[in-house]
Parts: sequence; structure tokens; C-alpha cells
Amino acid sequence: MFRRHQLAIRNSPTLRFISVALVGGLVAASANGCSDPEKSISRVAFDSQIQPGTHKSTECGQTGTWFTIGSFGNPVLGRVNPDDPESPLKDPVVPIDDGAADQQGTVAVSCSVTPEGEGFKVAAHAELSGATGGAVTLQGHFNKTGDQPGIIVALTRRGETFTDTNCVARFDTVLGHAVAAGRVWAQVECPNAENPGAQKVCESKAQFRFENCAQ
Repeated sequence: MFRRHQLAIRNSPTLRFISVALVGGLVAASANGCSDPEKSISRVAFDSQIQPGTHKSTECGQTGTWFTIGSFGNPVLGRVNPDDPESPLKDPVVPIDDGAADQQGTVAVSCSVTPEGEGFKVAAHAELSGATGGAVTLQGHFNKTGDQPGIIVALTRRGETFTDTNCVARFDTVLGHAVAAGRVWAQVECPNAENPGAQKVCESKAQFRFENCAQ
């Protein structure tokens, strides 16, 4: 009697429906679990200055901070746990995601850091809308160590653009500067940043950190 009842349950249309639904659900869940992860959002921290440098103040007409995105914090303040070199900084770097708000505007980031020879080809652009905003375009080849000459940098703010095609980028390893596929963190100096429309020539300096770039 028991075996007949058990056989009837196994052959039940309801049970067959539940089994098919369960298997289908597991297949769908497995498919979702194996799907490609969402692409990380590009982000940037940027700080720039324009000043006369070796040029006369009358030739330049600018001095001080040009524009910033996010914050590089203050590493001088040290880490939360001074005895642990892996401990977080008390005042860490704060990069801003593409499409996120910062200051009085919105940030847009597009960048790629791809292998090229023994180093990496960097092509990056970031801009911040609003009254305190501006834009930076940066291109060049970066090796993993040493000075990086021939870097192109264009800085724009309030309709003025200063461009230098022979800037030098450097890594400050104490701060964690480095380059790798998809990311670059360095400082760059441009001794002859020109604004031909305004007949100005200045020195520009910047620190930049692009992350989650195409690789």
C-alpha cells in the first residue's frame, strides 16, 4: 500500500511541474552567477596649478591653483595605526567617479592605460562642470620607473587653455605613485604651457590619479 502511494506521488503532474520549475530556477541562477561582472566606473583625483615659473609674470598673467577634482588628502598626518604600514591614512585620497557630483558641478572621466612596449600608453580626459571647474587632457607613454618625458597636457578653465607637448611626469613612490594596466598616479610639470590666443606662456603643474580605466 505504501509503495503504491509513493509511486503515485512520484508520477504526480504537480510533482513533475515543481521539479521542472526547480531545475529551471537552478539553471537560471547558475547562469546569473557566471555572468560577467559589471565594469568598474572610471574615477579621478586631480589638482593643478599655473604660475609664471621661469617666465615673466607679464608673460603669464596667472598664478595659483587652476582647478581640482576630488582630494589627495594629507599623507603627512600619517596612518590610523602608526605601527601598521597597511593601515588606512587618516586623511586619504578621495577620487570622484565618472558622473558623480563634486564641488559645484559634475565630473566626467574617460581614460585608458594600456600596455605599450615595456610601459603603458596613457590617454585620459577629465572635466568638472560649474564655476570652479575645468578640464584636463593628458597623453603619453609611461614606463614603470624614472622620469617620463614628452607627455602632452592641456588644461582648460573659463575659456582659457594652456597646452604643453613636452611635459615631464614623475612618480613619488612615497605617496604611492605608480602606473599599471588600467590606472596611473603621478605628478607632471610643464615648463612651457602656452595659451596662444591670449599670448601667454606659463608653467603648469599637476598631480593626477586615474583609476578603473580601459586596459
